[in-house]
Amino acid sequence: MTVDTLQAPPLPTAAQIATLTLVPDGDGFVVGSPHTAEYVEVPELGAEIIRWLQDGVDLTECERRAADLAGEPVDVVDFLNVLAEEGLFAGDADHDRLAGPTARRIGGLLFGRAAWIGYAVLALAGPVLLIAVPELRPSYRDGFPFHTQLLNILAVSVLGMAAVAAHEGAHVLATAAYGLRSRLSVSRRLYFLTFQADLTRLWSLPRRARYGPLAAGMVWDAVIMAVALVLEATLADQLGPVAVRLLRALVLLQFTAVIAQIMVFMRTDVYALLVNATGAKTLWATKGALLRRGLRRATAADERQLADADPGEVRWARRYLWLYVPGIAVALGYLVWFVLPSLPHLVELCVAPIRADGLTTLAAWQGLAALAISVVPMLWALAGAIRSGVRVVVAAVARRRPGSTLAEAAGRP
Repeated sequence: MTVDTLQAPPLPTAAQIATLTLVPDGDGFVVGSPHTAEYVEVPELGAEIIRWLQDGVDLTECERRAADLAGEPVDVVDFLNVLAEEGLFAGDADHDRLAGPTARRIGGLLFGRAAWIGYAVLALAGPVLLIAVPELRPSYRDGFPFHTQLLNILAVSVLGMAAVAAHEGAHVLATAAYGLRSRLSVSRRLYFLTFQADLTRLWSLPRRARYGPLAAGMVWDAVIMAVALVLEATLADQLGPVAVRLLRALVLLQFTAVIAQIMVFMRTDVYALLVNATGAKTLWATKGALLRRGLRRATAADERQLADADPGEVRWARRYLWLYVPGIAVALGYLVWFVLPSLPHLVELCVAPIRADGLTTLAAWQGLAALAISVVPMLWALAGAIRSGVRVVVAAVARRRPGSTLAEAAGRP
């Protein structure tokens, strides 16, 4: 019988250690590598060890220096093994975080200082036009540019996918302007295609430099909306009615996108900007643990989360909780102003040809297909949201006791 012996993993080479990047972030440092999308936060002592190793100091001397700083023995080999387990020394070229020269040039052109000034002007022009010219303001009716509902779905879906691609592409190109690669993938949610940009590599940039790439998608949403409004306001007669209706549909989509991003109580771009500004890396988890504690539904994992969280993270999570009320108010306002009024019109467009001729015409079958594709999922999603809201309210009422309020959960007196 043979017994397998456990061998320690090989230590990273000097060349691998030399490629590690260190970026100050709050009280710690973010460690990254050009060959992986993984990042690890280490304390100042860990950053010093990496600097010493990059300067050519041997392990024995590193351990002596680290022990002098820490006041106790420090296992540098174990520290390096932890970094290796986190994937910082992966050598797969497919994960190289450096952007190609073409992407860098395009990113630098589209997200240089002059470009940002132009975007700021256009982004401000959109709200000005909406306020000054009431006829340009979007309505739920703009989501129905054609009389055939199936054609409406196709047109709005194509416009929507193009807008989402532009949003995510802005993130990618703004990241490339710093020489970093951002992987853009195509996935799906239910039966809808969607684009997603992996912005993990932004952790290798100083905190101030991350704001541009994080805000780029939302800025392009506002710019596209402004351009569509300007075209409608100035060239409506030359463009023709169909083009104008499509422009108005695009304005509605972009207006919706901007409003959705402002909903910081969800994981939107504004939420990412808030996390970057506060340095609260576990804001979402800590907020959830505080909320469940306030509702007397905290689990053991929630209590561990709160016990382990930095006091600063807990403070920001308490403040973040108080964004929920206005956030939900905005979401409900959009529901009442746009979504619910559109439902009867949507159903009528689908049912009208069926009511007129039964399922004997192409238009009737198109209406039935549109009903199945759009109305049924929308009603199902609304029903689910209502059920979730009712469960939260019922749980809060059932578990409430004297003195237990959301103000307690948020640390308010």
